[in-house]
Amino acid sequence: MSERNILTRHIKPAARKLGIGWVNWQVLRRSYGTWMAESGAEPKAVQVQMRHSRISTTMDIYAQFVPESQHRAVTKMMDMVTERMAKAREMASAAVN
Repeated sequence: MSERNILTRHIKPAARKLGIGWVNWQVLRRSYGTWMAESGAEPKAVQVQMRHSRISTTMDIYAQFVPESQHRAVTKMMDMVTERMAKAREMASAAVN
């Protein structure tokens, strides 16, 4: 079965049932890359999944800006900073005692 046949016979009818107006392989590929990045996947992992030779291709074209993912990224970073600061305080306290 050809790629075009799969798209025409299976994917497009399913998309219509879901209320998605336009779908093709590029739309699916871009969505996949964006959703991976949005889910918090490491950029290198997204690059490997997308099979790009350069990470800039993945991040510039396929991993589109999603405000929710940016918020999650900042939250994760702040959690990491808070955790490291707490560990540093514990180590400083243990050194004093």
